[in-house]
Amino acid sequence: MTTPYNKFVEKNIRTAWVKTWTVEFLKGLENQATKPEIERYCQTKLQEFSDICKIKAEERAKEDRNHVNEHSWKQSSTSYMSGIRKAIIAWSQNKTLDDSINYLQETKDGVVVQHLALLYMKYTYTHNQPNTEAKQAKKDEQRRNLESINCVDEYQTKIDELLTSTDHRELVAGLIAATGRRPSEIYRTAEFKQVGQFEVMFSGQLKTRGEEREPYPTYTLVESAKVIDSLARLRRMPEIKAIKKLTLAEIDSGKNNKMNAAIKQHFTPLINPPHGEAELSAKNLRASYAAIAIYLFCPHAMSTNLFIKERLGHTSDATATAYEDYQVTDHQEKPLTRGAWVQRIGEEMNKPMEAQIVNMQMRATAATRAVIDDQEFLPFGDRVSRLEELVRLAKIGKQFEEGKLVKEVVTVVEKPVEKIVEVPVTTTETTTKQTEVQTSAKTKQPKKDPSEMTNEELFGSHAPNTGEEKIRRAVQAIKVYNERQASFKDMWAINSSVLKELTNCRTAVVEKYLKSPEGLHQVINYNLEKQLGYQHNRGRGKASDFIKFG
Repeated sequence: MTTPYNKFVEKNIRTAWVKTWTVEFLKGLENQATKPEIERYCQTKLQEFSDICKIKAEERAKEDRNHVNEHSWKQSSTSYMSGIRKAIIAWSQNKTLDDSINYLQETKDGVVVQHLALLYMKYTYTHNQPNTEAKQAKKDEQRRNLESINCVDEYQTKIDELLTSTDHRELVAGLIAATGRRPSEIYRTAEFKQVGQFEVMFSGQLKTRGEEREPYPTYTLVESAKVIDSLARLRRMPEIKAIKKLTLAEIDSGKNNKMNAAIKQHFTPLINPPHGEAELSAKNLRASYAAIAIYLFCPHAMSTNLFIKERLGHTSDATATAYEDYQVTDHQEKPLTRGAWVQRIGEEMNKPMEAQIVNMQMRATAATRAVIDDQEFLPFGDRVSRLEELVRLAKIGKQFEEGKLVKEVVTVVEKPVEKIVEVPVTTTETTTKQTEVQTSAKTKQPKKDPSEMTNEELFGSHAPNTGEEKIRRAVQAIKVYNERQASFKDMWAINSSVLKELTNCRTAVVEKYLKSPEGLHQVINYNLEKQLGYQHNRGRGKASDFIKFG
């Protein structure tokens, strides 16, 4: 019977290729029965893993058009090895380790029996020492040159603005700024329960060093009700629901670039990157959150380091110091006294809309209750949010029933071109016809309506005002294709990149159509109805390989 190695790997490793490598490593380790065998096997696999890390670093450098950084692959390999060692420990705890394949190790919990592989599957201190020293030097330099935040009011106003956005990237940026949480926590794991006007109980922390982290209180830089409402709205967005089955590493690689672009766009006018860094990122918003939270909520008698350790959920003082990049100052860069809003902590709370439960009795059949409680169908942690989602779906159904959403198989029909039949004429008739043609040629012919053109005429034309008709027919063709697919994953989301590919229209023309009432009706509502999210087409290749027309 095959050992289910995946269960030891999934919990401890985030990166897909490292998961695959570790599963194969554990399968091979299963067959090593003596200390010499284990040592040889691990040394060979450690070298193999290092070589793969180097190759991956070269590929990333090539994609980014950078030189290969020796420190980069050593840092990533050291980080990956931590997860591999955790997987080895989890795997070995399900085995009986006899004396030939174990050793005793002193830990904080006492003496424990460990598999011999842990002696060899590790890097020495010198492996990543130059990079560690360089990072420490950079960190020390940043601590000597803290960046100022002298616009707390404007910063909070920007958060309020982003929390009302319908763009999930902007909404995530606003939530990170308001709460100091990591991007993956906002996308997937974070849960907030209101306990004060500017305070929530947070659960779902990542990077807990393998320990189960109990929920703990943390402050929000704007009213906690706004944060709770915004997170609930984010989780209902089709683009976010579509990532439910992705790993956290896949979420990071697929979402972080565009989310960081939103952070740079909205926060660069307000704060600088930390000393020595080129541009803002999500990590910097965690650091700016720390500085503003200290200014607003840290009591005068409390250590700022302990305050951040508790509110960002760190397990050590050393980790908390990683976020000492900013300080709140006036416009002359003189530090402001902390605790400006301490007296506001006890204010009466504004209640979040999402958490309000109307005190009413509602009778429902067992089948209806089963639907409400089905978290696979309605992927939300509480019944209120699932009921809200059912209401949203019901509204879409009502729009369809009233004809505001059209679900139909549209066939793109080409209008036949009338054939010209030539009739023999006499010389006199010919002269007369030539005169008529010459006279007609001098008269300006009316332009043909693009909607009356055949596909061949339309896509062979570069005349003004044909772009919208091309896009309209492309939208119809995609819908026809989707209706014929048996599987949801084989459908195509309608977006600007697909429409540009199928029509060769300029970006401005496509974007204008998508923002028009027709585009909203035919595209945005269609994607919403079909639950075709922002990343649905990712990795699918070219739409033109599947959808043929024109």
